[in-house]
Amino acid sequence: MRIVELLKEEDEKAEKKMPHLYLDMDGVQCDFFTAWAQWHNKKFGMDHVERYKDIGSKEQREQSIMELTSEGPDFVREFFATLDPLPNYNILHDWLTKNKIPYTILSAPLRGNKEASAEGKLTWLQNNHPGFSKYGEPIFRGDKERMATKGNTSNVLVDDHKKNIEAWDSAGGIGVLYRDNNVQNAIQQLEQIYKPYLNK
Repeated sequence: MRIVELLKEEDEKAEKKMPHLYLDMDGVQCDFFTAWAQWHNKKFGMDHVERYKDIGSKEQREQSIMELTSEGPDFVREFFATLDPLPNYNILHDWLTKNKIPYTILSAPLRGNKEASAEGKLTWLQNNHPGFSKYGEPIFRGDKERMATKGNTSNVLVDDHKKNIEAWDSAGGIGVLYRDNNVQNAIQQLEQIYKPYLNK
């Protein structure tokens, strides 16, 4: 009886589905944070804000985002559509492509201008990310953790926001924190996660 149970367990492991990968945009593919800091400087006549954290406290940054939102849908759409690509994202993209890892874009829209920001993000993908919809259309939602599991499979999220990674992990998924200045760290984590499914 125990042998039968062990064989059944092995069969279940063999049939375990590959975790689906969800890929963030802002801070992973495109440089939202530098663009935000530059906009803040121009908007408020400043010259010292080089990074978004230089804007100030969490409350001050929140106020800045609300000001950006209040610029209106046309501005927001153009803002997201014309963000600069991050310099090292292609290294990650090439690894995903080489290893045939299916992925879906999962990005939070801008509060207060969700539709316009999603439209801008879609334009950015069309211009900068060939094949972005190969495995499914992009998903624009803030509660990313709802996608953390499917059935008994823990899915993967590549995201630059630690809070999103923590929420994803808590929901049963596998979070990979991305830093564009250390893209190899994310790739090493992905190699461990997908090792059982590669070269099959």
